[in-house]
Amino acid sequence: MNWNTVNAQSLRQKAETTIENKPGIYKWWAKKTDLDTILDALEIKFNSDELKYIENENEWYCIYVGQAKSLENRIQDTHVNGRNKSTLRKSIGAILRKKHGNQDLEEEINNFIDKLAIKYRQVNSANLDQEEAKEIGHDFLRIFNSQHNPNKLRSIYKITAKLSKLRKKIK
Repeated sequence: MNWNTVNAQSLRQKAETTIENKPGIYKWWAKKTDLDTILDALEIKFNSDELKYIENENEWYCIYVGQAKSLENRIQDTHVNGRNKSTLRKSIGAILRKKHGNQDLEEEINNFIDKLAIKYRQVNSANLDQEEAKEIGHDFLRIFNSQHNPNKLRSIYKITAKLSKLRKKIK
């Protein structure tokens, strides 16, 4: 299970085009300051013990896990370049609208996404649902994943309800 890593900004600028047009699983990662932006908008103050429930690698925190029949199309076209509205982009937009108000939301979303990193790996298309559920279903909290994410902090802090409420405001 080797994971590849790519920077979202380099995908937008087409400086890096290493994502294959194959099925797979992917994870979006944010630095602590960007995770704090998300948590602040959701009015969540984790204590240091709770923060360990967010997967962390070298001060990067996993905020979303997804699957794709085409990693290239889903990650680069849909999430990074916003050609189709993804739930990830809507969630980030809702967070940013709460923080910054009614500015140019697309530009704000792109700027935020450009600071994120993506890890991905190829998966046989017949196993996508199973592999995605396995990744999301770990003990870790996936802030932007409401399905298959049973982490206790999701219900304690009412994360799904808060995100849904914020997303409704930007439709």
